[in-house]
Amino acid sequence: MTDEDAARLDDYRFQMGHDAGNLAMALDQRTDAITALNQHTVYYRLEHGQRKTPPPDLVPLLAVLSDAKKLVQESLLRLKGNE
Repeated sequence: MTDEDAARLDDYRFQMGHDAGNLAMALDQRTDAITALNQHTVYYRLEHGQRKTPPPDLVPLLAVLSDAKKLVQESLLRLKGNE
């Protein structure tokens, strides 16, 4: 983890508590990974012209990241509701 990420994690833990802070950081990291993969889909071209769907090699990875993001969001909301 970079120094910047460690500082961000410390901020989240301070603001939300240890567990919710960890989930918030994981959510941010997953969001960053999904954004990077989506940028890859924009620049990845199999043939000339714009691609309307993600490249076949990235579809399963995007699905896993999206599902994990939903689980983290659900857990974070449940923790927030229990306070």
